[in-house]
Amino acid sequence: MFCADKYLEKSNEPLIGISPEEFIDLVEPKLEYDLSLDHIKTRLDNNEKLNVKMGIDPTGPDVHIGHIVPIRVLDLFSRAGHKIDLIFGDFTAKIGDPSGRDGARKVLSDDEIVTNVTSYRGQVDNFFNTSGENVHIHRNSTWLGQMALHETFGYLQMVNLSEATQRKDFRERIQKGSAVTLAEAMYATLQGIDSVYLESDVEIGGIDQLLNVQQARNVQRKRGQKPEDILLTPIIEGTSGDGRKMSKSYNNYIPTTSGPDDIFGKIMSIPDTLIVPYAIAFAPVSKQEIKGLTTAAQCKPLETKKQLATYLAATSAGSLEQGELAKENFERRFSRKVLRGDDLTEITVSSEDTIFSALVSSGGFKSNSEIRRLASGGGIKLNGQKITEDELLLLVDNGHTILVGKRQGFRIRFSKDES
Repeated sequence: MFCADKYLEKSNEPLIGISPEEFIDLVEPKLEYDLSLDHIKTRLDNNEKLNVKMGIDPTGPDVHIGHIVPIRVLDLFSRAGHKIDLIFGDFTAKIGDPSGRDGARKVLSDDEIVTNVTSYRGQVDNFFNTSGENVHIHRNSTWLGQMALHETFGYLQMVNLSEATQRKDFRERIQKGSAVTLAEAMYATLQGIDSVYLESDVEIGGIDQLLNVQQARNVQRKRGQKPEDILLTPIIEGTSGDGRKMSKSYNNYIPTTSGPDDIFGKIMSIPDTLIVPYAIAFAPVSKQEIKGLTTAAQCKPLETKKQLATYLAATSAGSLEQGELAKENFERRFSRKVLRGDDLTEITVSSEDTIFSALVSSGGFKSNSEIRRLASGGGIKLNGQKITEDELLLLVDNGHTILVGKRQGFRIRFSKDES
């Protein structure tokens, strides 16, 4: 069974001294691709401290929890005492990662990048301690911005142009007649320069970074360094469960800036099929625990989902109490079907109004037929009692409450001349 308090405790305990086998059992479930986990284990067996790198380009001010998935792997290495190099790519953000793009990114100003870096770090801090003694925060303008032109040419001469442009995303853009700039073609090489500068042993990222990190390994190799091992996490599915990735564009995301109540509610809205993938992505679930977690999600999906929601709400707020309070608030408002006064939207009607006309006047529905459809499905209650579609024509009274679905509540208030 997934227990929020248990996994929150595991998320905060140090992992220094943990056996290599136990450590790999925590890391491996979170990965979609690795090159090579076996090599990392061998180095751990030899008690080596690894230089672990992850880069984030601050191309926008907001982070959602989908961006946090690789951060949770980085957190495991950090708590195991390895050297963490977290790069906020203020230089590479001027180009923008072209991975999966159907066009060039908007060019950002220096002020926009500075604002985004500050915002990103604050949001990442909710899920990863960026102030740890072994955590080193970098801006890659520190080295990339200081390189002389002859140094840049030295790196570019290592890269075959056909290799740099033989990416599926570039090919598709070229076939459509969209431009691919030389700066975009150089992006992966810049990522490799980051790895050379930091002498990275391991790079962590999302699976969309595969082509970039492969190029980074090539750059390291040609500079005489051992190429870094690669650990890549899946692109997490959005909350709607329709197979599309979590994205602001699809409105299926959870902002890291959300409060505990909002995070809890959004996790409760995910389909049961996402319980296990989300738990593995965000919590320190070991390989041995997956079978039990899967059984719990199948046999007791509602309770398992509540525990997952409590865990994520607590993790974001940095407090188990906040997560448990979010759970209580949710159960009081929805599971127990009790609405607080401030959860109800007041609508002013006359004594001649029906339930139907009152709901129409609320402006909260796309069409009149949507209201009828909700009633026919048992989704509308008057003072706690389900009503039929025919009963939509009942007159409302001052003080009546109408509940639509689980989240929308209205209190009836008569206009002054009829109160």
